[in-house]
Amino acid sequence: MIPWIFVVSVYCLAFCSSSSWEFSGWYGGGCFTNLTFDPNNNGRVYLASDVAGIWRSEDIGEHWYFATKGLGNLIVSQIAVSPSDPNVLYAATKGGLFVSTNAAATWQAADRANGAIVFERPANYRPIAIDPANPSKLCVGTAKGLVFCSNDRGAHWNNIDIQKSFLIQAKPITAVSFDGQGKLYIAGAHGLIRCNVDGTAFETLNVPFTVPDFALSRRSPGTIYAAGASQLWMSSDAGKTWQNSQSVPKGKIYRLAIDESGQTPVIRVASNDGWKGSVFSSFDLGQSWAQGNGVMNGDTLADPSRIWADKNGKLTGLFIDPANPQRLFRTDWWGVWRSDDGGKNWNEKIISAPNTVATQIAIAPSGDLYVASMDNGLLRSRDQGKSYEMLFPAKYDSARSGHVWRVAVAGDTIVGTSSPWNESINQVILSSDGGNTFDLVREGIPSARPKVNTMWGQGYPRALAVDPKNPDIIYLGIDGDDGGGLFVSHDRGRSWKRSAGQPGSLRIYNALAVDPTDSQRIIWGACGKNGGVYISSNAAQSFEYLLKEMTWVFDVKVSSDGTIFAAGDSNGAKLFVSTNHGRSWKKMGDFGQGRALGTVAVDPQNPKRVAVSTVSWGNNAPCRIYLTEDGGIKWIDITGDLPDGAGASSMVFDPQGNSLYITRYAGSVYRLKF
Repeated sequence: MIPWIFVVSVYCLAFCSSSSWEFSGWYGGGCFTNLTFDPNNNGRVYLASDVAGIWRSEDIGEHWYFATKGLGNLIVSQIAVSPSDPNVLYAATKGGLFVSTNAAATWQAADRANGAIVFERPANYRPIAIDPANPSKLCVGTAKGLVFCSNDRGAHWNNIDIQKSFLIQAKPITAVSFDGQGKLYIAGAHGLIRCNVDGTAFETLNVPFTVPDFALSRRSPGTIYAAGASQLWMSSDAGKTWQNSQSVPKGKIYRLAIDESGQTPVIRVASNDGWKGSVFSSFDLGQSWAQGNGVMNGDTLADPSRIWADKNGKLTGLFIDPANPQRLFRTDWWGVWRSDDGGKNWNEKIISAPNTVATQIAIAPSGDLYVASMDNGLLRSRDQGKSYEMLFPAKYDSARSGHVWRVAVAGDTIVGTSSPWNESINQVILSSDGGNTFDLVREGIPSARPKVNTMWGQGYPRALAVDPKNPDIIYLGIDGDDGGGLFVSHDRGRSWKRSAGQPGSLRIYNALAVDPTDSQRIIWGACGKNGGVYISSNAAQSFEYLLKEMTWVFDVKVSSDGTIFAAGDSNGAKLFVSTNHGRSWKKMGDFGQGRALGTVAVDPQNPKRVAVSTVSWGNNAPCRIYLTEDGGIKWIDITGDLPDGAGASSMVFDPQGNSLYITRYAGSVYRLKF
C-alpha cells in the first residue's frame, strides 16, 4: 500500500492559472431561455441558458463566448442591456439579480431583498425593465409575483405591492416595461396592469388571461400588443379598449416581437402547441398570418443529437435585430436559430455554446470516448473529442429519447442506463455490436421509478459498475426505498436481479464501484439519513456500514492498489480515503464550505494522482477542479481557464494518464493535457 500522509493544503501555483482546458464536446442540446441584442453595438448579442449561464457573441451569433465570470447562478431567465450605457447589463437568475458594468466581462450580485428577488425560467421571460435614460434605475418582477424598483443598480429596493393591490396569487411576473412617460407596465397571471414607478395609481388594463409577453410601441405611444391566446390583443388607447387579431393557424401566442421600421408595423409571434413551436408573421396588423418556420437547417456537426431532435421544437423566445429587421432569432428547448431573410430560412447558431448536462464519460481501451448525457442521449468520439457521433437514440422514440445516466464499455458490448422522457420507468440500453444497434432491457428492473427516499423526487439508475475481472458481471444502483437498491447482471446486462444483500441506505447518487484487487468487494455510497459508505466483501451478499463520518457520499473510486476514495459533503466538500478496504478512514482533502465534492478520478498509472471537483446542486457558480500528485499532501487548483460553472459531473484520466477529461453539469466535455 502507498504510505499516505494527510497534511491537507490547497495551493494555487503557476499551474493553477495556466491550466489550459481544451473543449472536447459538442454544442447546443439544451434549453436556451432568452436572447438580447446590444442596441448600440451592431453584431453584439447575449444568449441565456437554463443551466450554463450566459454567452456573448460579437458576430451576430456565428460564435459564442462564455460570459459567466462572477455570475453566481447559471439558471438565467433574461439578460437586459441598458439603452443609455451598453456596458451596464442585468441578469435575472434563480439565485437573484446580477449586474455587470463592463459588457458581461464580469458580474456582481445585487441585493436580493432578503431572498425575495429570484427568478424562474421560462416564466420570468422579461422580468427586467431599465430606465431608457438612466442605467442605474430599474424595476424587476420576480418568480413569486413581487415587483421591486431600484435607483442604484440593485443595491437597495422598493417593493411595489401589486399583490396587495390586486389580490393575485404569488405567480411569476412574466414581463415588465417602462413606457417612457413615467409608467411601468407589469404582465403576469393577473393580465396586464400599469402603475407609477413609486407604486401609486394602479390600473388594470382588462386583458382577461395570463399575459406571457407584451410589447409597447415606441413609435406610437399608447399602442400595446399582448400575447397569451391564439389571438393577439392590441390597444391603441393605452389599454382602455382592445381589438383581437385573427387567430394564428396553430397553438397559442407565447412570445412576440414588433418591427416598426416600415409604415405598417410587422408583427412576429412565437406560438407553441404542446412541444411544437411555430413562428408566424403578420403584415396587416393581425388580419392574416404567414408561416415563418421556413426551412430549418440544423447543425448536426456541432450537435449530433440534431439528427433526431425536433427542429420545430417548443419556443422560448423570438427576437428582431434592431440593426436589421429582416434578421430574426428564435430560441427553443434545444437550440438557437437565426434567419437573415425574415423567417424564410433558419440556420442553427450554436458554435461555442455548449448547453448539455453530460452525466458521465468513459474511455474504451481503444481510446474512444463515450459520453452519457441528460436529454441528448449517448454519444461517441473516436478522435479525442474533436467530433461526435450519435449512438442512442438514433431517431426519436418515446421509449428511447430521454436521459442516459451511465455507460460502460467492454469490447463490442456497450451498456448504459436510461430514463425515457415519456415513460416513468428506468431501463438498461445494451449494444453487442459496437453501438450499431441497441436493445432495451427491463427484465429484473423495477417497473416504475421509486419515489420514497430518492435524490430527485424519483429514483434513477445513476450508478453502474463493471467487475474488472469478469465483464459479464455488472452492478446497477437505483435510489429509492420502494423498489430501488442494488441490482446485478451475470450476462453483460441482458437480465438483472436484485442482489441478495442490500446496503443500509438505498439513497445512492453515482457512488458505486468494484475493487479491482478483489472483485468480491463492492463499494456503495449513500446520502442523507444513514448515509456514508457501505462495503460488501462477498459480491453483494451482505454489506457493512464502514464510513459514517460523511453522510452525503456522491462518488466513490478504487485505485489499482485497492485504495478507496469517497467524495461528498460533510459540512463542506470533503474527500475521505481508506487504505485497508474501508476498515478505517482519513480525511484526504477539505475543499471548503458552501459546496460538495461531487466526483473523484484516480490515475490508473499512478494512485497518488487524484483529481476532484466541487459542485453546486443549485447551479451556483463557481466550482473548482483540484489535483494532487502526491497523495493529498498538496492540492493544486487546476480550474484554470474553464468558464465559471457548477462543477464536473464526472471525470476520468485516460489509460496512459496523459489527459484528464471532465463532463460538466452544464457545458459538455473538456480535456486537460498533462
